Amino acid sequence: MRVILIGPQGAGKGTQAKRISEKTGARVISTGDMVRAEIKAGTELGRKVKEYNDRGELVPDEIIVEMAKPHLGAPEGWVLDGFPRTEAQARALEEVLAELGIGIDRVIALEAPDEVLVERLSGRRQSQATGRIYHVRYDPPPQDSEEDPGPFVQRDDDTEEAIRRRLELYHEQTEPLKRYYARQGLLAEVDATRSIPEVTEQVMKAIRENG
Repeated sequence: MRVILIGPQGAGKGTQAKRISEKTGARVISTGDMVRAEIKAGTELGRKVKEYNDRGELVPDEIIVEMAKPHLGAPEGWVLDGFPRTEAQARALEEVLAELGIGIDRVIALEAPDEVLVERLSGRRQSQATGRIYHVRYDPPPQDSEEDPGPFVQRDDDTEEAIRRRLELYHEQTEPLKRYYARQGLLAEVDATRSIPEVTEQVMKAIRENG
């Protein structure tokens, strides 16, 4: 099973990718995780990527494609979280998949209004110990936890200004992918404002319908 999750920042792509993985055994390929790993490692690539992130801008296509490419041949299948984000990336992905002799089974678009996403994202806090994301209102960081001692910080790209810039970029550059994949008969749209289990149920239903 090879599924792409698209949607604005904060729509729950990471959460749903993990839940799909748990249900199907498919590997989660998160370009966001790859990017953060490079930043944490302090590599030259990581420093370049951080500059884009801090400005609320998209990382260039060639960097994302190169990071994702080694993982796309996974025999257990995959769920792509955060990639592709532009039509150019989508076409580059198709070229890589053609080389590997594999295709895309389903593209799920998670939908939510901008104001809901701003509220979700500005309340996020990330553990510097584990990398896990929490929310001050919906999923507060643990207190005095040995499993995740923190500290819990707001990422530079979770400020309201950076969030709104990312949403603008999503509408300009990524949202057109819905039309792109709809023409291929791969797209399903899911209401991401519902509860996490409800969203997962709708995502799995969409995957089965195209299976």
